[in-house]
Amino acid sequence: MLLALAALAVAETPLANFDGAVHGVSKKQITIENPEGNLVDFEINRKTRLMRGKKQISVEDLKTGDAVTIEARQEVERYLIAVTITVHEKPKD
Repeated sequence: MLLALAALAVAETPLANFDGAVHGVSKKQITIENPEGNLVDFEINRKTRLMRGKKQISVEDLKTGDAVTIEARQEVERYLIAVTITVHEKPKD
């Protein structure tokens, strides 16, 4: 019963949005630099969706400096878990 309530509480927790530039990325983690200059780490797992526009991409397609928005949730005693990572298109000159 307690596990079911804990799972329900996690499911109802709203996602937090983070904007920034990719500072570093691996298959299991992404670090962004937010507009205030702080580095924020996120865990990437098998459920994380990576998008460029409407196209799904792989973690290998992320490059240092890419502008991204990350929707994330926090799990107890763990990193922020990236649910969706959206890469913003660079402005055309």
